[in-house]
Amino acid sequence: MAVPTLLICVGATKAGTSWMYRYLHDHAACHVRSVKECYYFSKFNPKKLMRQLKVLDRLVVQYEARLIEAEAADDIIRILSLSRRIDDTKALIMALSAERSDDSAYLEYLQVGRMDETVLLDVTPAYALLEPTEIARISALPIRVKLQYLMRDPLERLWSHVRMVAKRSMKEGQDFLLTCQDILQRVLYKQEEAHIVIRGDYKSNISRFASVFDHSQFQIGFSENLQDGPKFDAMCSYWGIEAISPGQIKRAHVGLAAPFPEGLRRDTLEFLKAQYDFVADNFAELPENWRKNRELLA
Repeated sequence: MAVPTLLICVGATKAGTSWMYRYLHDHAACHVRSVKECYYFSKFNPKKLMRQLKVLDRLVVQYEARLIEAEAADDIIRILSLSRRIDDTKALIMALSAERSDDSAYLEYLQVGRMDETVLLDVTPAYALLEPTEIARISALPIRVKLQYLMRDPLERLWSHVRMVAKRSMKEGQDFLLTCQDILQRVLYKQEEAHIVIRGDYKSNISRFASVFDHSQFQIGFSENLQDGPKFDAMCSYWGIEAISPGQIKRAHVGLAAPFPEGLRRDTLEFLKAQYDFVADNFAELPENWRKNRELLA
């Protein structure tokens, strides 16, 4: 059996990571568990770990309730899917709870059930915020590792993230667009909602990983290129798989629609200028939507 490569997607949030997971989940060359985000390297702190274990415990309870419904409806597909989710989530709980002097439990979790697939997968956007010591631990894994970082147009990513937060925090009767605008204004003018900003801080997040991994192990790509074409083919080549048409893969976690408030566009672009400039300085070719937004700053 060939020695596999571990492919880890380290972000960014709202930049196509779920799409990447779905694409690789269905690829014959990849062995992928049904839990997208492992959070292994971001949960070494005992308090953070306990919170994550509680989240996973609640997921198991939810899946088991759905499984009962699926069994009552004799829905074989849902029964199989939910049974797998339950088993994989319980296995991840065991891996996260295991002794951490080495990372053998994590690697075993990723490989259980593998046949001749050559790529293992962990898609955890929260890894974008890892500290240098945690990134170094990834580099020390006793397996070949490749990292993928996906970027989306900064304004579009920010607005998508704002809409996600608004949807989760809205109370009954609140206007969705007004809630989104309020969150965006807090980001722009009050330095609040820092968790949204740091997830899209390409400059800082990329720099931390690039200080540990060279380009042979750390690929930076645009989510706008997750479609048929030579750029996507090159991305797949780096992943170690043959490119197949992604046309049937639907966008994942599409947020509620809300038009961007044009009165805030200029201030938002100014707020994100450092991200546009950093990427433009380091990439010869920007996607069209990036170029158009950057031109508005001229």
